[in-house]
Amino acid sequence: MFKGRSVIDIMVLVFTFVIAFFIIGMGILIVVVESNNPEADTGVLANTLSTLVSGILGALLGLIAGKSQRGGFSNKPKDDDDGDDEE
Repeated sequence: MFKGRSVIDIMVLVFTFVIAFFIIGMGILIVVVESNNPEADTGVLANTLSTLVSGILGALLGLIAGKSQRGGFSNKPKDDDDGDDEE
């Protein structure tokens, strides 16, 4: 899964997986709290959940934007060979 990826790519993917598991856990916690105690205020939990979702979307969009600026999703560096051999 991580073969041929840069360190930055791996860090972003690990960050994304950690936050994704936390989001799933937070969603399960909200469901459990609401089902056990419907009068409980889960607004803070829901706000935290929405903040995390926007954070993970920002990280993924940043990764995609960084890849597109480099010229695609290739991990190979772009060479500046424009055809003329002046050295």
